[in-house]
Amino acid sequence: MTVELKAIRRYPVKGMRGVDMPEAKITAHHMIADDRRFVIASQSAVGQDGVHEWARKSNFLQLVNTPKLAELGTEYDEATCTLTVLRNNRAICKGKLDDAMGRTVVEDFLKAFLKNDVAGTPKIYSVPDTQFGDMKEPYISVLNLASIRDFGTRIVQSEIDPMRFRGNLLIDGLDPWKELEWEENQIIKINDASFRVVHPITRCKATSINPDTAIADINVPLMLRKGVNHLYMGVYLEALDDAVLKPGDTVTIA
Repeated sequence: MTVELKAIRRYPVKGMRGVDMPEAKITAHHMIADDRRFVIASQSAVGQDGVHEWARKSNFLQLVNTPKLAELGTEYDEATCTLTVLRNNRAICKGKLDDAMGRTVVEDFLKAFLKNDVAGTPKIYSVPDTQFGDMKEPYISVLNLASIRDFGTRIVQSEIDPMRFRGNLLIDGLDPWKELEWEENQIIKINDASFRVVHPITRCKATSINPDTAIADINVPLMLRKGVNHLYMGVYLEALDDAVLKPGDTVTIA
């Protein structure tokens, strides 16, 4: 059985839609570059001083508390740190997130877009050498597409967009749910690069938001509990080597 890396995704702004990557440069013991580099928060949530270190996702705007964010698409230029915000596949806002004026352009758009959903003005924050994954540790998430298909066809009788689960590495060719049999500290190889298995990813109600409609249409945690008797979808890995990954690369379960 050949297991293939089908797609690579990152989420430059936590809570906003991810972007597909034609390749990813992986640094050992780090997340994918610029993944969850920026967060959106209202001043009422983080205080006058803003954000100065990693903090839990409950401090920031995210799908579970601001589902309207799912109506927006994104494009991201890593070289210039430029975020383009899309609506109905049309670019409606663009700004350099490492530049105060560029951030203000995006913040002003978000203030108008979320005026009925957020108290206060949304602000974009980043912290040097910090990425705002759900875990403080610099983990990379992997999703088994067969598990997502099984969840959709067998349990909820509906096609499920993997974007709900906001994974970094999407793999295919593995039997459904087999990734949950991986043991802690087991080594997964993508080409010659080694990744250490950390633990399965417990899913919250943010996954209930349809990434295309911004509507909570499926209670994903409840359906996982009913269908497979757990709350997991995906596994966290830790990169042990520097590597360049591309869709089509071979995944080997050691």
